[in-house]
Amino acid sequence: MYEIVRYCPELKPQVAALQRHLWRGSEAENRAYFEWKYERNPYIASPLVYLAVCEGRVVGMRGMFGACWEIGPRSERFVVPCADDFVIAPEHRNRGLFGRIMSAAWEDLAARGHRCAFSLSAGDVTLAGSLVSGWRSIGSALEVQRKGIPSAPWRDRVGARLRSMPLLWRWADAVAGRVDETGRRPFRRLDRPARRSPDATTVWLAREPKPTPMAELIRRLGHDGRVRHARDEEYLGWRFANPLHEYRFLFSGDRRMDGYLVLQSYRLDRSRGVNIVDWEAETPSVRSALLRAALDWGRFAEVSAWTVTLPEAARALLGESGFAPATRGRLTRRGPHLLVRGIGDPRSGTEPLLGTHRLLDVSGWDMRMLYSMAA
Repeated sequence: MYEIVRYCPELKPQVAALQRHLWRGSEAENRAYFEWKYERNPYIASPLVYLAVCEGRVVGMRGMFGACWEIGPRSERFVVPCADDFVIAPEHRNRGLFGRIMSAAWEDLAARGHRCAFSLSAGDVTLAGSLVSGWRSIGSALEVQRKGIPSAPWRDRVGARLRSMPLLWRWADAVAGRVDETGRRPFRRLDRPARRSPDATTVWLAREPKPTPMAELIRRLGHDGRVRHARDEEYLGWRFANPLHEYRFLFSGDRRMDGYLVLQSYRLDRSRGVNIVDWEAETPSVRSALLRAALDWGRFAEVSAWTVTLPEAARALLGESGFAPATRGRLTRRGPHLLVRGIGDPRSGTEPLLGTHRLLDVSGWDMRMLYSMAA
């Protein structure tokens, strides 16, 4: 009844329609997202997307997008497939399709020479199924901290009541004052007062990335050998073209960029707030100036950051600015889970490796929201 096949372009309209169970939006928006993520991926040219087909109709999918990771004192680079975009059409769920799709995926990936896979933002439901099928958890690598504008006590009480009610839960954050009052323009306040041109002493805002000076800054700052995604011009240019997300870029420096901070929001779900997805600076004072400008100009109802692998000075700066561990909402305090899996026999118990480098110690990671599709 079911056939598991690799993606081919003729199936793109069906895949875009199926993805609406994941991302909502129109088929055109989902098609644009698929093309960006898989067809224009800078690391794996042929989309690694595995489909369940029933009577000629695509009813399930699991994607593996390409990512390039660097690790060790020489910054060795490895292309790793990252699992994402798992969806089964509602009428075909609970029929064992996930296992069949993944069995075909592992066999194909092994034949292509891949020896390791990552899952960068697995939720609790995905985690439970993944751990029994050979995935290994890095642990609380993605702790989430949040800062929000305090709401009036009555708003908190009404919002808490709405969260427990069918259908009405989706308006709880808006009633509690935790989303922008327009519900559609999370960067409205940021865009008004922000400076739009550089000089030697001020932070300034842009709507588009500057991949070349950003990559040059990253190279100057160096690499401490922890596992991190390569952030060169090619990657940055591709990464910030995600059609489902909106970005703002705060830069510091005039003739030479000495720091940047990237903010992101979700085009299809503005209620999820704003995220700090990447943040680099040559000095503590520049790092502080970038964060202060983002918060002062933006006055966001809620802004979040992944913090466990941040430098201690950056974590302290967030704390001084009012960030605290998340305790409510879609992300718990420990956030989504970072998983790794060796490609081969999962029963062997062998620790997944990048080359000769071990992966299961969270202290060996420099993990940013930018690297995952949460950003």
